[in-house]
Amino acid sequence: MITIKDTSWTSNFSLAAILGVMTKAEMLKICDKVDLYVSPNLKKDETARRVAQEILANPDEVLHVLNKQELQILDEIVKAGPNHYAVRKARKMPYKLQKFGLVVTFIDTINGEWHMLMPDAVREAFAPYYKNYLNMAEAGAKLPSKKQLRMMAALSSLMGK
Repeated sequence: MITIKDTSWTSNFSLAAILGVMTKAEMLKICDKVDLYVSPNLKKDETARRVAQEILANPDEVLHVLNKQELQILDEIVKAGPNHYAVRKARKMPYKLQKFGLVVTFIDTINGEWHMLMPDAVREAFAPYYKNYLNMAEAGAKLPSKKQLRMMAALSSLMGK
């Protein structure tokens, strides 16, 4: 989880900048969890840039691992637009959005709250796709597996030709 000192931040920063604060091992672990490939032989700065590029280019790979609460946070952020902090009660375990570096978090220790800010690029990349996942989660339906997502992508590319 990447934390910030105050809520004066605006959402016009890059995902690569957030990931650049993490260790290279943490970035590669994110890739493993969301089934994306980035070469482990790259330097740290290039790894951050490539991981960010892969996440933004493949939002379905990230969205299918988010739970209902996280999809609702994403819904709030997308609907509110730029510079919106989603406020939630602090928990013992961070959300995957925080673990994957998709939001930066201000920790309000007085009120026991997390104020989460998502970069504009992430919000814009996820906006066209998250609603289907949110609808499935709210309906109690099982989200598709990575294998099913790849199969649907392959079928849609065949149908498009």
